[in-house]
Amino acid sequence: MNFLAKKSPLDLYLVDVNSYLPAKNRTDIVEELRANLLEKFADRVEQSGAEMNEQAEIKLLSEFGHPLRIAAEYQGEARSLVGPTLYPFYRMSVLVSLVISTCVLLSINLAEIFFRVDLGVVLRPWLFVNTYIYIIGVITIGYVLTERLMQRHNYLDSWEPNSFEKPGNALASAWGALIVCIVAVTWLTILNLVSIEHSFETLLGKNQNPVHTLVFWMKIETAILIPQYFRLVFNQAWSRNSLVLRIGSELILGLGCVVILLTNAGSLGASYPDMPRSLASVFYTILWLGIVATSFSAFSYSRKLTRLG
Repeated sequence: MNFLAKKSPLDLYLVDVNSYLPAKNRTDIVEELRANLLEKFADRVEQSGAEMNEQAEIKLLSEFGHPLRIAAEYQGEARSLVGPTLYPFYRMSVLVSLVISTCVLLSINLAEIFFRVDLGVVLRPWLFVNTYIYIIGVITIGYVLTERLMQRHNYLDSWEPNSFEKPGNALASAWGALIVCIVAVTWLTILNLVSIEHSFETLLGKNQNPVHTLVFWMKIETAILIPQYFRLVFNQAWSRNSLVLRIGSELILGLGCVVILLTNAGSLGASYPDMPRSLASVFYTILWLGIVATSFSAFSYSRKLTRLG
């Protein structure tokens, strides 16, 4: 739970619950929950005869339950495969992933039709179907396993609001972390459609195909990124270790772009002879933008790391 300056434990608790709720009826649910908790505070004061201070509020909120579990109580009846606790995240994951994958797949098809760029993907009639099935399957399995692990280790039962965050701490939102995680899973699925040789030659740019080298580096960076943001869905505070890993994952992709520019970027025309020069120029621009973007991102996360002290 994220305790920031100038906010009571109750306010911060409601912020956490709000972060797990879908947009529909979010305000009404939070206000209803606030009223219920204020009533419980009043009952506790009447029973104990002591004033409700900050520590007493935290203790009562801890007994009330994890914000994720409280939010789940407003999500309807239980589902047989994915329960109500994670179902809003699951539904959002599937919808966002399908939208993203559709846009990417359309771009791939247009590149093959108009620019004659063969990325080695499956036949177009089955490209969408195969990708959708694969993405939905991966997301479903991931959520089912996550829910089972949460139940086995009593994750929600053992929660207590005892992490007073410093004002300068790096924080994330549950839904924001989830969106990043969905995008990363979808992107990794799309990257797997490109048939490449997973070897050191490809990684080091000695395979004479810069696109394959870039895809390989992006796969590595994305695979490292997914568990980072999946953790942030349930705990929105960045730790020192997670920030170091985040900086490293950005530098990995930047390093991949540098490797391509220094080795086989010039062989793009030989790999795709029908590609227009303008499109080849776009590829080189993407590499330079990748270096700039990853460097800036790594710098911003390093500043967050410094603020943690």
